[in-house]
Amino acid sequence: MKKLFLTLSCSALVLITYAQQTYSLAGKIRGEKANGQTVSLWADNEQKKIGSAVIKNNSFQIKGAIHDPELVRITIAPTENSDKKLWKASHFYLDKGNVQLAGHIDSLPSYYYNPNLPNQKPIIEGSQAQSLADQLNRSITDQKQVLSKLDKAYMQEYHLPAIDGKFNTDRGIAILEKMAPYKKTVFEKKWAFITNNPTARVALDEASYMVMGYGEESLSKIQMDELLQIFEPSWHGKKTFIDLQTAITKAKATAIGSNILDGPILDKEGNKVQLTSVFPKDKKYILLEFWASWCGPCRGEIPHLRHTYATWKDKGFDIVSISLDEKETDWKKAMTEENMVWHQYNAREGFNSKIAESYDIQGIPYALLIDSNGTIIKHGMRGASLDQALEELMR
Repeated sequence: MKKLFLTLSCSALVLITYAQQTYSLAGKIRGEKANGQTVSLWADNEQKKIGSAVIKNNSFQIKGAIHDPELVRITIAPTENSDKKLWKASHFYLDKGNVQLAGHIDSLPSYYYNPNLPNQKPIIEGSQAQSLADQLNRSITDQKQVLSKLDKAYMQEYHLPAIDGKFNTDRGIAILEKMAPYKKTVFEKKWAFITNNPTARVALDEASYMVMGYGEESLSKIQMDELLQIFEPSWHGKKTFIDLQTAITKAKATAIGSNILDGPILDKEGNKVQLTSVFPKDKKYILLEFWASWCGPCRGEIPHLRHTYATWKDKGFDIVSISLDEKETDWKKAMTEENMVWHQYNAREGFNSKIAESYDIQGIPYALLIDSNGTIIKHGMRGASLDQALEELMR
């Protein structure tokens, strides 16, 4: 029995060793300021440092092992304890074998994004995964450039005026309509990339972004199932695929066509109630919105919500806002300041509250449009997207 255990242990060790693949990252960082700075490599969503080195003679080298290609973050800092405003940082796909990285210390992206500073990503060679990511990015460059220009127009002509109480609704909707075909093209190209590269980590990551709502379109339950079928043969049993399965299970719960999820919340008197028990039953469409007093984008959206509520409340529209404030005083103070006259509730445990976890809320504002049957019909209902939806539905 002892011999069998030893044999199995050795076999497992061989399998683990075989699963890992070595890499060697050689860097060339030009510029006088580079020497002496510390380079760190972060994996597992930047939670784990997998290597570090000090730049000498404008060069560094980090060696290690990875199970699969992975999107990593490289940071370059004068010292590990220095102000992060002085740091440089960039993402790239680390792959097995010999990978080269090159850049200039003065032009590399800063740790905190600053539009007034240079933002030249390092050149990566030798990583097949990064080459594949570059291929995808090149295929959608034209559409992304147009969308960037339209996004700036949206900000200047719709969003910023709305914060000041001027609502250029028609213009906001018009810009969104111009964006739509470009977003559709980007989505289609990404989907084709995924289906054509089922063994690639880059494709798996793109699928995960789509599922988490970071893509150009909301996925249907059928599309989510298709993604599992695409990756299952090559990724079955691996942590990255299991993570995708978990994300899809959560996303399906709030996918378009699903019913709203219930959960405990507090009313303004401090009474615990269930969401479905207080959800409006006599309205055509209801905006379910999660926010917090400390959330700048949330507060910036409130003037628009006041305007939208006033415009549509007598035509079958309502709003249910759930604050993730952990302090009752902060929540009530913000409600008063913002004159939020619609339905207001509080999830006192914030992101750790049962209702926030049920909706898998990773960031706020988070807003869904619900019909009279309690069915989710639209995601991402902010700004002119909400105006556009209500214009179409209330005709």
